[in-house]
Amino acid sequence: MASYRSVLRSLRDHPRYSLMRAIARFSAVRHGVTAARRTMQATSLRPYLADCNARMQVSKFAGVNCDNFVHEMNENGVALGLHLPPEIRDEIYSYAMRQPCFADRDPARGFALNRRTEAEAALRKSILLAQYFNSAENCSAIATLAHDPMLLAIAGKYLQSVPTLVGVNLWWTFAVNASAEDRDRHAHLFHSDVDDFRFFKFFFYITDVRRGDGAHVCVLSSHRRRPRLRISDNWTLRRYSDLEIERSYPADRILEISGPGGTGFAENTLCIHKGLTPNHENRLMLQIQFALFDYGLMHDQCEDAKLKLVA
Repeated sequence: MASYRSVLRSLRDHPRYSLMRAIARFSAVRHGVTAARRTMQATSLRPYLADCNARMQVSKFAGVNCDNFVHEMNENGVALGLHLPPEIRDEIYSYAMRQPCFADRDPARGFALNRRTEAEAALRKSILLAQYFNSAENCSAIATLAHDPMLLAIAGKYLQSVPTLVGVNLWWTFAVNASAEDRDRHAHLFHSDVDDFRFFKFFFYITDVRRGDGAHVCVLSSHRRRPRLRISDNWTLRRYSDLEIERSYPADRILEISGPGGTGFAENTLCIHKGLTPNHENRLMLQIQFALFDYGLMHDQCEDAKLKLVA
């Protein structure tokens, strides 16, 4: 009953997004919409990519081979090999240390980073995740990345049309004894996203991320084949247990991505993936998401008047 009410509420509040999610889980629909969009934007995409190439000397990723990167994305659903310049990484980290973040992505649950203990006392729970609002508007380094010509060229070639920047998000994942509810809520169980008919995300670790301690885990090429362990898996989306994924895919296809601060990668999160809950070190991560269409739900924008502090 609760799930039924949730569906009705989503249809009422976000009808376009809900309709998309209802039909985009089927590959034939995704491919059809992508092909139609590619045809409609064929004449627009060429000058768009030419403009990106003309500005490539200012990219923070000028050494990346765009075509190879996109090929890897198409094959595996994820592509590695991005590295933030130290000054960009440091500027984002400095911004995060100065600004309040918000527990559970709730604008009414803000706190200064050095007052997390007080915030947890006020909320009567451990805080697993806290994100920032309006990060691209308030941090010039993040805004620079969101408009980097290499990232835009990758987006255009992967999406096969002029890309839409649909969201920028910066968040902490804290090393806490998180509840099962919070681990589910904040995607620390295997799952796949259906954010559009074709979409993907750039991820950048701002802090060091070691294996087994807050790393991102994805299943290579699973954007083409999701698990079919139940009859309902043909049309529903759900969380999967580690055992279900281990039984469904070879071990060498389950990739744990770790690395020093500045490590970056791109992923079509239709792939099966999850974040590991940190055990020792807090993780600060930046996400920049592109898609065909913008449903107004993936961004971090919030009116300042709605941002409230609890500590």
